[in-house]
Amino acid sequence: MHAPAPTQYLVTSPAFFRGLEQLIASHPIEHWRAYLRFSTVSFMAPFLGQPFVEERFDFVGRTLSGTQQIQPRWRRCSINADADLGEAVGQAYVAKYFSPESKERMLQMVNAIKNALNADIDAASWMSSQTKQLAHVKLAAEVDKIAYPDQWRNYSSLEISRSDFLGNVERSAAFEINHRIAKFGKAADRHEWGMSPPTVNAYEDAQTNTINFPAGILQPPFFDAAQVDAVNYGAIGAVIGHEITHGYDDQGRKFDADGNLRDWWAPTDSANYDDRDKCITDEYTQDVPEAGIKQNGKLSAGEDTADNGGVHLTLAGLENTLKSQGKDLDTPAPDGLTQLQNFFLAYANVWCGENRPEAARTAVMTQGHSLNRYRVNNVVGNMSEFAHAFGCHAGQAMVHANACRVW
Repeated sequence: MHAPAPTQYLVTSPAFFRGLEQLIASHPIEHWRAYLRFSTVSFMAPFLGQPFVEERFDFVGRTLSGTQQIQPRWRRCSINADADLGEAVGQAYVAKYFSPESKERMLQMVNAIKNALNADIDAASWMSSQTKQLAHVKLAAEVDKIAYPDQWRNYSSLEISRSDFLGNVERSAAFEINHRIAKFGKAADRHEWGMSPPTVNAYEDAQTNTINFPAGILQPPFFDAAQVDAVNYGAIGAVIGHEITHGYDDQGRKFDADGNLRDWWAPTDSANYDDRDKCITDEYTQDVPEAGIKQNGKLSAGEDTADNGGVHLTLAGLENTLKSQGKDLDTPAPDGLTQLQNFFLAYANVWCGENRPEAARTAVMTQGHSLNRYRVNNVVGNMSEFAHAFGCHAGQAMVHANACRVW
């Protein structure tokens, strides 16, 4: 791959390499040749002829995920164009679908939520002043990447042919690998994007202390420039709060303001955090009937903590924004509902969706996000503001007797 020789190696998962060494020693070379041939064909199958495409979909799509029908070719082609030429596609996308005014409105929302977290840090009775100070430093150092990068990638050296799909994929992969290898020995660029602008997703990166919101997710129902603040705060605002909270959840809190893996918490603060977070892990250790299994709350702890904290912080940000407009959470909105009701309805609306049982089971067993209905019901059941908004009272299903909260 023509990578420069490194001066040192950072091995983050030594147990993996020990296990791999055992596997290499315990299987004949013929097995490894067969495995590597299979891995190569399996990875390349979506870019080969129709029999390969159908065979891979039958296993990965139908068997593992329960998907009944492969996506049409035009959609698969657009996905590949976005994956390999993301910022070229992104330039065209934002020119059509995301205005500078919308970006400014998003930045204002981000600042309101960060201000709410600063206030929450100050008010935390379970955190020492020393840890609070470092938490403020980390939040101030956060880079907020919203909608699209300030500098676009240059793809002029990449050859794309209308008659060579597989070659396009291979050349694009080489282009990306060379782009990454060129970073060797250089300082990390915290402003480089890891998602293309049309992507419907968002993430927090602990190693760069950034939050990342592509323009693709900044569309209805998550963000709608025609809607009142309460709706946008409840929808995309809750996702912003979620990602910001990741910097201070069970994993993100292990990284400092510069993205270094360093324990900056006082021991008593860490113990207090764990005590509060146990309430959440216990709550989410629950039966999931639609998947036919029980969820492990420790597996989903970070995401569940971020869901709960994100909504609290975003609601506080909305309350301060409304206050600056001479309103409060109980002020009627144009649709006749209160601002608070609009907030919670928008939050629930963005998680509307359905999983096939196979996909639900795989998700609960293998990855850290709770299924959508629990991302809504468990969160709002922990909030007195939700009970106030809809007149719920103690003893009802949506009012938890033991309301969990970290942030």
